[in-house]
Amino acid sequence: MDYGWLLFLFIAHLIDYSSVSALFVTDISVPEIVDFRDNVTLSCSYDMRGHTLNSVKWYKDHEEFFRYSPLASPIYMTFGVPGLQVLDGKYLCNESSCRLDLSLQGARSTGLYKCEVSGDAPHFKLADKADNMTVAALPQSDPLIESFNSMYRMEEFLSATCSSDYSSLPTRLTWYINGEQPLLGELQPTIDTSIPAHDYVLRRQRLQVHFYLQGQRFYQAGKILELKCVAEIENYPELRRETSLSASLSQFDNLNNQMLIHAGTNSGAAQRSRAWATTSLISAWLVTLFLALCFRRPS
Repeated sequence: MDYGWLLFLFIAHLIDYSSVSALFVTDISVPEIVDFRDNVTLSCSYDMRGHTLNSVKWYKDHEEFFRYSPLASPIYMTFGVPGLQVLDGKYLCNESSCRLDLSLQGARSTGLYKCEVSGDAPHFKLADKADNMTVAALPQSDPLIESFNSMYRMEEFLSATCSSDYSSLPTRLTWYINGEQPLLGELQPTIDTSIPAHDYVLRRQRLQVHFYLQGQRFYQAGKILELKCVAEIENYPELRRETSLSASLSQFDNLNNQMLIHAGTNSGAAQRSRAWATTSLISAWLVTLFLALCFRRPS
């Protein structure tokens, strides 16, 4: 018996079996974090590797809410699961991918979302992938800077306040003065305000900065003063928001300059007035002396 030939057939069978039995979910797209007011799109792609597609099922926290079965009728089925709703007609699945749109229902929509693909007889192989989605009340606007003017003078005192938009996730505010963070003593303690809404506790941060426009960081800045406030949510850099405002910065105190010029003008006039008075007195004395000499001259 040719054992080498039998070994070859056995290995070929294993390779063929492996290629037939392999079934993969190649990709899943689940948003990491979304706002509860938004609709979201979930999708997954798969490679059947010779299998006939039996079904694609979507789960939230192990509860099935959607099914695509190309060999059955109806092809599409949806199931009620707390926290979400599959939008009517907003789904499309085929032999290689499955996509659907969801309407969210607040914090209850947060969870683990899984796409499971199954092959038909005779192997009935399964493959799946899952990912987490956090549904929160996210900031809808950039931070607001208040009490900031369009023009300042050197040595002037500046005080401005930055307020974040309301969010169910903690927000951190950071000030930048001409691209640099302020000194520790130039910041007031953060004020935290919270309100209940939409099944969340929404929080807003307010941070005040105040300082004198003096020192090298302002003299070297030229004629522009820029304040920037950045609002960030930890672990989610894509949610960063910022606001920048600019003001003209005068290197000299124009008001004092005008006063000095005015004072200098008055001083010059006073000096001229005193000189004129002195000249007048000398002239009057000379005239008096001349007349006196004339009257004393003999006849």
